[in-house]
Amino acid sequence: MTKPLNNIATFQYKNHRGEIAIRSVAVDAIEFIREPGYNYQPGWFISGICQDRMQRRSFALSHIVISPGEKYHTILQIKEK
Repeated sequence: MTKPLNNIATFQYKNHRGEIAIRSVAVDAIEFIREPGYNYQPGWFISGICQDRMQRRSFALSHIVISPGEKYHTILQIKEK
């Protein structure tokens, strides 16, 4: 059985309306979604409990905003307890 993730990922996210906000998610999966809705293309998403809405949501990795000048941005580090 897989252990649940206790880590919260926090990132800037551009939604389907082009609005950017900081989101925090208790990630429980990284998944490829073929029909994501809201005019998103099929692709990789992180999914879990959104800490703002307290509902399970999925966030397209391609819509996570990386600040100019950053070569990469770590949003989640998994640590063993």
